Amino acid sequence: MDNERSTEASMVYQGIGMLLLCTVFFVVWLMACRRNRHLLDMEVPLLSGESVDHRIDAATREAEAGYSACSSCEFENFKRFEHCVLCGDKLPSLSINTVDDDSDDEERQPQRHHKLQRVESNSSRGSSAYMVNAPRPSHILSPRPRKMSSLSRQQRRARNRREWSRKLDVEGNLFWYRSGGNNVPVSSEVDSTMPGYTVRLIVSVEDEVGEDSESVDECQGQNESQEEASATVEPVLAVTQALDSNEDVSGKSKLPTDVRLELVEASKSDPAEFPTGMSTLAYVGPERRKETVFMATNDFPSKYAHFVVITASLIVPAEVEFLKLSVHRDYMLEESMDHMYCIQPKNLRSFMRINFLDESGVDAGGVHREWFMLVNELLASPTLRLFTCTNKADQCFHFNPQSRIEVGDDHLSYYFATGRLIGRALLEGGVWGFHLALPLLKVILGVPVTFADMEFIDPESYRNLRWLMDNDGVDDLELDFSLNEQINESEKVVVDLIPNGRNIAVTNLNKREYLDRRFRHLLFESVADQMYAFLKGLYEVIPREMLMIFDPEEFDYLLCGSPEIDVSDWKAHTVMSPNLVGADLTRWFWEIVHQMPNENRRRLLLFATGSACVPLSGFRGLTSYDGRLCPFNLKGVSYKTTQYISSHACFNRLDLPMYKSKKELKNMLYATLDADLTGFTTA
Repeated sequence: MDNERSTEASMVYQGIGMLLLCTVFFVVWLMACRRNRHLLDMEVPLLSGESVDHRIDAATREAEAGYSACSSCEFENFKRFEHCVLCGDKLPSLSINTVDDDSDDEERQPQRHHKLQRVESNSSRGSSAYMVNAPRPSHILSPRPRKMSSLSRQQRRARNRREWSRKLDVEGNLFWYRSGGNNVPVSSEVDSTMPGYTVRLIVSVEDEVGEDSESVDECQGQNESQEEASATVEPVLAVTQALDSNEDVSGKSKLPTDVRLELVEASKSDPAEFPTGMSTLAYVGPERRKETVFMATNDFPSKYAHFVVITASLIVPAEVEFLKLSVHRDYMLEESMDHMYCIQPKNLRSFMRINFLDESGVDAGGVHREWFMLVNELLASPTLRLFTCTNKADQCFHFNPQSRIEVGDDHLSYYFATGRLIGRALLEGGVWGFHLALPLLKVILGVPVTFADMEFIDPESYRNLRWLMDNDGVDDLELDFSLNEQINESEKVVVDLIPNGRNIAVTNLNKREYLDRRFRHLLFESVADQMYAFLKGLYEVIPREMLMIFDPEEFDYLLCGSPEIDVSDWKAHTVMSPNLVGADLTRWFWEIVHQMPNENRRRLLLFATGSACVPLSGFRGLTSYDGRLCPFNLKGVSYKTTQYISSHACFNRLDLPMYKSKKELKNMLYATLDADLTGFTTA
């Protein structure tokens, strides 16, 4: 009996033990499953790789959304903005939309509708492109423009951006039309005393032929080896330095140094002509000209979408060929300028990848963006003196008249390479790092330049010369037709504005000629060689006629974008890993970013993407190296694996450890931003 009871008790205990063991095993198994699921969530790829969206799609969506017109400068802003990107004024809550009188439903539509019209591109690949055809609505809801007298200097500059426009006469010929700030034709008196001039830069026939045939003699041997390389399995054109360190750099540049300058009054100039030659618009029929003139009157989002579509069609796909530039970080500017100078014109629109020598990073977009930003900073450096800051208030730059002395005998090759680099920025949708002076923007676009534009090159000289124009008694100032130019810290040189100008006094009778000579010398004659080299490089990448649809302020925005970062737009176009959706860490992150100064936001963007600038189409326009859309993405990683924030700039990705508190996240985020944010590894 006792044995039976002990046996039963033993079985009960064994059963309880087995039950406890199974329970423990189940709990351990459940915890392991949850941990594995958490780890799998961290390993889920944020971008499937199946998306075929291109930056073209982002640009066309922005155009289709309509625009918000500024009441101060009348610029058509992207609808996502609350302030005008040109003048900074608060945008009205009412934005411009198409209103169709025949459809009540369409009246409620908050966006304008655009048609895509198929047009033939100028691509060497023979592909087609699409033109955004967005006719202006006949009925629009628009704020009434403010009076010019109530505007700030920046707002007046932005309002006057359409002072000059290309028009067609009844026979289909182009002519320049000049208007005032409110699109009122300028009086003949003002037009005669302060005419607009277009620039014509003329070189000898020998120089022109020599430049158009090939890049430069010393690059030809290198280019032959590049062509051989392009026939191999991998379509890589490896661009190497053209010169050994012991070679004489003075023999490198074949660019002309005796450029002849002509200024042509706008009334006598051909609007199809640019400083270095004619655009194709000079040789096409009236319909094509009408199409271009019409596009120039469109709103900016539509023009931007049109430009992106056409430039994207010009790029040679990476699978066909791509350029590989290898540079040392310590000699980045010199080697980059050499590389850009030596690229064959036929390869200028190929994809470009950057290799930092002695570094393990592989360029899938992020390395290129960092390289581009750093080269931009070096070009604007006051120690280089290739460009000089002409207006500290606007932070705009112009060519340095003394560049040959301060940069060296190969200074023109730097300007030529810079022009090509700006062309590449326009081609790829990159954002240039510094603003160009307004007169230079006009010259690039082939738009007439006036005496008033001198204010944006030398404000002090402009004020003094305006005083001379409006007042008598010039004889008492003892001026002559010459200038003293500073060569270096200890040396000056006298420059005659006319033959024997230092011995010809300025009087009330000849002061108009004096003002005109000062204007010509300051804006054009002193930098004619630099201007020709720069424009030649730019136009080799971007056809001239593609620039005709923009006014100077639009082109400046197209090139440089806006430095302000919109956190709401950033957050709205961010992809997150599953473990961050609805998590406290995500909320903390955006709260911290909202509270950051704009400069810290730019540094965070630089760390995550390789660039401190946002594309014009906003965060929805972030791309990979090949132009496909690649949104900013946040990924939560195990706190036990790492406590440091890391980035994958080629994929616009930020890895956040799963911090337990907002304070810890903020401390680590700011510690990351305080570190050196340049350099790549393959980790």
